Amino acid sequence: AAIAFVGVAALVSVAAAVRGWRNRPAILMHLGFALVLGGWTANEVLQDLGIVPGEAQLRLCAEMGMTESTPDNRLAFTLESFEIDRWPDTGTVRQYTSRVRVAGEDFGISRETISVNHPLVKDGWWVYQSSYQEMTNPHTGRPFYFTILQCVRDAGLPFVLVGGILLLAGASMYMFRRRPQPQGPRSSAIGHPKWIVAMYVFVFAGACAMLGHRAMATGHAPMQNMYEFLMCTAVFMPVLTWMSARRGERTLLQDAFLEVVVLVPVAFFMDGRVKHLMPALQSPFFVPHVGAYVLGYVLLVRAAMGAGRNLVRAGFFLMTVGLVLGSAWGKVCWGNWWMFDPK
Repeated sequence: AAIAFVGVAALVSVAAAVRGWRNRPAILMHLGFALVLGGWTANEVLQDLGIVPGEAQLRLCAEMGMTESTPDNRLAFTLESFEIDRWPDTGTVRQYTSRVRVAGEDFGISRETISVNHPLVKDGWWVYQSSYQEMTNPHTGRPFYFTILQCVRDAGLPFVLVGGILLLAGASMYMFRRRPQPQGPRSSAIGHPKWIVAMYVFVFAGACAMLGHRAMATGHAPMQNMYEFLMCTAVFMPVLTWMSARRGERTLLQDAFLEVVVLVPVAFFMDGRVKHLMPALQSPFFVPHVGAYVLGYVLLVRAAMGAGRNLVRAGFFLMTVGLVLGSAWGKVCWGNWWMFDPK
C-alpha cells in the first residue's frame, strides 16, 4: 500500500511537470520530487541484505581466498573494539566508535573505523555507527557495552541525488527569474523615532554578545537549540534591515518589532543552558543546514509582515537548500535521507 501511494504521488508530480511545461522551475522541482519518491520505491523493491557477522566467517573468507566466500556482494564483519569518548567537563558522550574487520569479495579483508557521521562505504554498502547500549556486569559491577551498526544498501540513491539537484536548480531559477512586482512605499529608514532605533541597536548588540559567549563556551556555532536559533535570527535581522534600506524599502519598524517584541523575548522562555553538541550534530552540514533555515524563516516572516514580496522567492530557495542539505546529512549520519522530519 505504501509503495502504491508513493507511486501515485510520483505520477502526480510528473503530470504536474508536464502540465506546466512552460514553467521551467516548476518542471524541475516536480521532476526532482518524483525522482526522490522513485528512489524510495527502488529501495523498497530492490534492497537485499547480505551482511554476515562472525569470526568464523572471516576465517572462512581468508581460507578460501575471497573467491566464493562472500557471494552476491555480501560483507562479513568482526568487531575488534568499541570506544566511547566523553566530554571531560560533563562526562556526556562526545563520540562513539567501532573498529571492525570487514571482508568482501572485491577488496579482501581490511580494518576500518566507523563512528557517527563517518560511515564505512564498501561495495555499495553504507555501514553506520547507529547506537550503543551500556550495561553493568552483575558479578563485577564493571560496565560493558553493545555497539549497534546499521548496514544500508541504498539502491535508490542515484535517483535521490539527481532529484535533489533538480530541486535546487528549480528553486534557484524561481528565485532569480524576473517578473513584474507591485510597487509599494519606498523610502529610507531615516525618520523613525530615535528611541526605536536605539532599542533595536541595543537588543542586536545583546544578541551578538550572547552568540559570542556561546561560541567560546561550547567551541561550536551556537545553533543547537531553539534559544540559540532565535538569537541567530535576531543577529541576522539588522543586516536585512540595512539591505532593505539600501534598496529604498522602509522595513525598520517591522524588523524592530520582530526583533524586540518577538524573537528575543520568546528566546528567553526556551531552554538556554549551554550544552555540548551530541555526536549526530558534529557534522559539516550543521552550520549550512541550520543557517539556511534561519535566513529562510526570517525572509518569509518579513515578507508576511509586508517587507516585500520578492523575499518570498529568496525564502523559498533557502528553505529548499535547508531541506536538501538536511536530507544529505541524514544519509551520512543515519543511513536514511528522509528519516523523521519531512518538511
